[in-house]
Amino acid sequence: MKPALATVALFFFLFAFSTKPSHVSGFTQEPVVDISGEKLKAGESYYILSAFRGRGGLSFDTFGNDTCPHVVVQESHGLNRGNPVKFLPLDSTSTVINTFTNLNIEFSDKIATCVESGVWITTKFISEALNVATNGVAGTGQSNANWFRIEKAEFDGAYEIQFCPNPKFILCQELGVFSHGNDGKRYVGRLANTINFQKLRVVFKKANVKNAIDDVVEAVMSI
Repeated sequence: MKPALATVALFFFLFAFSTKPSHVSGFTQEPVVDISGEKLKAGESYYILSAFRGRGGLSFDTFGNDTCPHVVVQESHGLNRGNPVKFLPLDSTSTVINTFTNLNIEFSDKIATCVESGVWITTKFISEALNVATNGVAGTGQSNANWFRIEKAEFDGAYEIQFCPNPKFILCQELGVFSHGNDGKRYVGRLANTINFQKLRVVFKKANVKNAIDDVVEAVMSI
């Protein structure tokens, strides 16, 4: 190839590379939807529910003898929806939550018994695993341990949540659930081979939307 042609080819290659989307090459962003088929909206409240029958939603809870909630857990009862969360994307101008997008996750309900922020953060609070705690800080310029993203799971309608320590989507790690001791709680943390993790597959339900099934469930639970 002549030098001039080589220069032109290099220019177009660099131009094409520089104009690719910010997410990892080969992955396509698309809106995350709730169980009603509606797009998840930034800043609105949603329950994170298990995609598997018999398992509850995600909520905050205490660890050991603590009186202040520090950790994110999966409720053991399938009818317990847990506590709603808000999704806050890295790009604060985004109104819709997309897959392969860095975001903060924050519990919508205030943790009344302590001063925890409710923002998810990965930490070594439990010695056997990197678990998800509730004392993070939302927004840019904060610790990389505060960032997560949502991806489609291996079967239709379900999603997985990943911890993304690098804002360029490199080395994201899937979240799972695990037990610790004999307290019966299912803690949320980074999926690892060191202890008995189970995959976490979830769906989303808007917190202020009820349907006929919800009415029946609440009536039964109130008896």
